[in-house]
Amino acid sequence: METGPSSQNASAHDHGTAFQQGHGIQIYYASKGAKSPEGLANTAHLLTLDSAPKLAECQNPVSFGVHPAATLNANMSPDYVRRDIEEDIYALLRPGAFVMLVGDPTSGKSRTGYEVIKNKFPDYRVFRPEDGVEFNECVAFSKVANKVIWLDELDKFLSPPNLSTGSLDEALRSGAVIVGTMRSDQMDLLSPRYERGRNQESRALVRAARTIAARAHILFMDRQWSAEEVGRARASSDPRVSDASRHAKEYGIAEYLAAGPQLYLEWQNAWAPGLHPRGAALVSAAVDLMRAGIREAVPREKIELLHVSYLEQRGGIRLRPEPILDAFHWALEPLHATSSLLVPVQEDMYKAFEYLAEAVARDGKGREVPDEVWATAVEDFPPEIVHSVGHRAEKACRHEYAERAYERLASAGIHDGAFHLGYLAAKQDELEKAEFWYRKAISQGSSISKNNLGLVLVRSGREDEGALWFREAAGEGDIYAMRNLGHYLLKRSLWDEARQLFLSLMEKASSIAKTLMGQLCIRQKNYQGAEEWLQQAIDEGDKEAWFFLGVAQEEQRNWESASSSYRRAMDAGNEEAVNNLAGTLHNLGNLAEAEALYRSRLDQAEDQYVVFNLARLLSETARYDEAEILFRRAIESGSQHSKNNLALMLERLGRNEEADELFREAAAEGDIRAMANLANRCRKNKKPHEALRWINKVLASGNPGYYTEMGLIQEALGSPNRAVLWYRRAMDEGSSAAGVALGFLYERKGKRKVARRLYQEAAGKGEAHALYHLGQFYLNQNDIDNARFYLEEARQKGEEVAHMQAYLAMRDRDFVAARQLLDEASKLENPEVEIIRRMLDSIDRHAHHARMPVIPE
Repeated sequence: METGPSSQNASAHDHGTAFQQGHGIQIYYASKGAKSPEGLANTAHLLTLDSAPKLAECQNPVSFGVHPAATLNANMSPDYVRRDIEEDIYALLRPGAFVMLVGDPTSGKSRTGYEVIKNKFPDYRVFRPEDGVEFNECVAFSKVANKVIWLDELDKFLSPPNLSTGSLDEALRSGAVIVGTMRSDQMDLLSPRYERGRNQESRALVRAARTIAARAHILFMDRQWSAEEVGRARASSDPRVSDASRHAKEYGIAEYLAAGPQLYLEWQNAWAPGLHPRGAALVSAAVDLMRAGIREAVPREKIELLHVSYLEQRGGIRLRPEPILDAFHWALEPLHATSSLLVPVQEDMYKAFEYLAEAVARDGKGREVPDEVWATAVEDFPPEIVHSVGHRAEKACRHEYAERAYERLASAGIHDGAFHLGYLAAKQDELEKAEFWYRKAISQGSSISKNNLGLVLVRSGREDEGALWFREAAGEGDIYAMRNLGHYLLKRSLWDEARQLFLSLMEKASSIAKTLMGQLCIRQKNYQGAEEWLQQAIDEGDKEAWFFLGVAQEEQRNWESASSSYRRAMDAGNEEAVNNLAGTLHNLGNLAEAEALYRSRLDQAEDQYVVFNLARLLSETARYDEAEILFRRAIESGSQHSKNNLALMLERLGRNEEADELFREAAAEGDIRAMANLANRCRKNKKPHEALRWINKVLASGNPGYYTEMGLIQEALGSPNRAVLWYRRAMDEGSSAAGVALGFLYERKGKRKVARRLYQEAAGKGEAHALYHLGQFYLNQNDIDNARFYLEEARQKGEEVAHMQAYLAMRDRDFVAARQLLDEASKLENPEVEIIRRMLDSIDRHAHHARMPVIPE
């Protein structure tokens, strides 16, 4: 019988890495300024380094990268509103500190940083290098002691010509205060995820950039302002700020002040007949090209060609569209001298104002990019640009365009294309196709494809072949391949090789290696060692280790600790932990929360383990109709033990023929639990020889419960001495239930002291049924006090002892309680219930001279 709702889960989940999707990193080439042939700044430039202004002298936030707002009284900068994050910035800013503010465009990063450094370091000189070269020169040649180095849009310093870690470290050692800002999307590109699938040069660039960012104290600024910040903005005397506060729920105030919303509204309003419908169509085409992944400037003729379909969809000539030259003039006209709907980049090359594409994505209307835009984005741009189009199409579930984009890359010999085609095919379970593309990507030089090819082969049932690719990729230093190879070795019980692999991984990825060592210890039932390794991994930041710590604790039946660990794993995003947490709560008796968790997973995915466990819980709580539906659903999904558990439920419901059929089907499929249950049914149906045939099939599994069943069968065959041997073998393996069965055998033989000792030993190990037998034992000995004590303990553990407690109540002449207990016990098919009821009826009829009868043994 399957009883562990989540222990099976741990072994069933594949914790190998998902197919890794490579991403591109956008490269920003800053202006290099005037440099000598040797790459050094000219002398005139060097002379200006130490004459940089003090912060107290700086009056124009726009020169620090702050977005200008609508001009008011010749002032392009609205009054500053104090932000909540200031306290954190002040606490971190000191000589030798590097603070980076990260957030969405126009979240207020630059303005907040500018106000803080100006207020805290008014006498410091401020340097605002244009790129990494100027930063390096500033550090190398400036003799100023007290200085702030301002790195607005830090991403432009992380790409060629990038600043060096040496210069950065030297600046910090010299006591410089460094403050930088970065957009969230650029910060996201520093993630190790985006290294995968890139060439060596690109990976090196990302890693170098991440090394720079790692030296900073990073603070995130939300686009949406807090209620306190909005209140301060509302109280501002600057009408631009107070007006913007009314839009705080829709936009961040700084974002609104940067004119984005106004441009968006003008674009939408322009569709009205007689206004600027052709201009709106031009902007729509440019915006959708950007949404399709074309972030670069687009030739004018392409925008003109695409805009026609947008205009026709809205009404065409009926909108009274303006001439094309007027349309472009309107779209390019600056708003308050800061931005325009179409941004000119080069002659006759334009791109949409980025806010507009973000606004379309945010407005919730879900307007899809038209097919002709996707087709243009895929076919009419160079492969290096088309790469990002594939990602956008993939994210939009337009797989036909994603495949066309990646096929262009693959045809050009760029392995990213073949890699992503393999990824898409694998995601759609087209494993042969995925194998083809991964092999092509490998032939084109993709090392990451080796690991993913191994995963595809494993999913195809070719585990040994997959392991060969894991080994090759692991030999090249692929950490994910090492992890997947480790899972293969664990599954094959190749403990020594697994340990050697994990130890070799320690230097490259210590926390991952320690998590794997913990899994190895779990497989070897070394739970103390597992907990030690996993706790070390957690301390080093590997959140995956929480899940396996829960598994180790669950294996030791430490439900409370396991529940806590699974909750931490859930908080870290581990979806598998939901089912396991529900299982531990189930074991703790917290059925309501367990059921809620099972159902939350039931709605999200077709998970046979969740379906099975929820069905089992419903069966235990007598909701048989829904339980049967879910058991049968789990059977259809391939759940190994659902037939056996459904058969057990049907047996309880008296549907014995259906139960027998399911038991036999499950047994034929190799389910040893079903075989053991067939043995149990045959014994109870007085067919001990058939029971013996079934139990012999499962003894090799080593389950002590099956040894106990063999003992019961031997008793049924009339061989009590053989039964004793099987009971003792089960007890040697830790079965307390076998001690109860042996005690009952000795009690029937008249060896009551031995029986009582065995019952007490089993009860001390938590065996509830031993309490039942102790209560019955003392009742038979007429030791009423002990009988009452043990029967109440058994009742608290869920044992069905109401009929015996009714007898005790009858002895105490508490006939009302006796009747209530008999009503409870009447649900049982127990002949003693009717005997006690007749006794009670006899007492009622002859109450004036009745003598208390003795319950028969």
